[in-house]
Amino acid sequence: MADTGASFQQGKTLGDGASSATFSGIGSGAVTDKIPAFGSSPTEAQLFQGGQGQLIGPGIGKMQNCGSYTPGSDKVANQECEAVNFLARNPQIRPQFNITNNDPLVIGAKAARNNAESFFQSTGIDGGAGNSSQCTTRTETTPPQYSIETCSSASEIGMQQCTMGRTINIDSDANFQCEQTINAYENLKCRRGRSVMVGFGQCTPGAWLGRAAYMDCSWCVDPYLAMNVYCGGDGRSYSVNPYRSYDGVNRYDYNWIGYPWDGSYGYFNVAVAPGVSVVDYYVSNIGFGCNLYIYYSVSCNSTTCTPTVKGVSQGCNAGSGSGSGSPLSLPITKTVSNWTSDQCLALKARTQ
Repeated sequence: MADTGASFQQGKTLGDGASSATFSGIGSGAVTDKIPAFGSSPTEAQLFQGGQGQLIGPGIGKMQNCGSYTPGSDKVANQECEAVNFLARNPQIRPQFNITNNDPLVIGAKAARNNAESFFQSTGIDGGAGNSSQCTTRTETTPPQYSIETCSSASEIGMQQCTMGRTINIDSDANFQCEQTINAYENLKCRRGRSVMVGFGQCTPGAWLGRAAYMDCSWCVDPYLAMNVYCGGDGRSYSVNPYRSYDGVNRYDYNWIGYPWDGSYGYFNVAVAPGVSVVDYYVSNIGFGCNLYIYYSVSCNSTTCTPTVKGVSQGCNAGSGSGSGSPLSLPITKTVSNWTSDQCLALKARTQ
């Protein structure tokens, strides 16, 4: 039988001696020839620049160099390009899987979820049946999950060159001279003028502008046929009101003699403009079986308009005729502006 106590002590003594010898041989100098490039600074260290360095260009250059790299006998030296090529080519060589809703895994999972009780029974787990079943249906609501994901795509940056400028070919037959400026006289003018623009303006809406009247029945209670002219609501038209009058000015009211009529034929808008005329615009028939037809006209030249009222009698005591009012001034607007054209400004600018 071995002495277990003595054997344990011998093993302990041996381990303590080996441990001291092993740790005494570990140091920075002892591993210099064991780890490749130990203690040396890689060339890429200059790209760090305190975390502010631009790595896109050097990274693309490293990808291009490693793309055509041929592994050598030094396996440690080969590890750099092997890692670069793995990262660069991994998206293309990684196996792609397309899992659809008809995949057996998806269909089997749905069946197990929808028939949990019978599924567990088929695997030997007796959960009971009916009211005694230990299986219950629960609805779990999972709140929406949001995440922010980013992707980076490296763009290759290359240096391009182009040459711009003048190319001069010198030969023995060329006669090179500097550019010359020849003094010359210039005839410059300074003009001043005034521009006047005359157009169709506006009158005051509703303002009374004039009247036209004539006597068509000397012995009637309403011997005059008259027409008042007002400025239209838009300020650019005339509103005319033909009516019966006992004095050529005031409208005759027929109510007191039993007729429900105030003597007015209504208000009618007439578009006016320089050179525009409205001829024989039909207004109304006076009625009562008289067939006295009322018309009005407006004739405009470049600055004024002349209103005219006319009646044509076919059966009444009143006679046919017409009467003209005083010319009415068109609403004219005028714009005056001064202008200056000084050709000397460019010459003055060149001297400064």
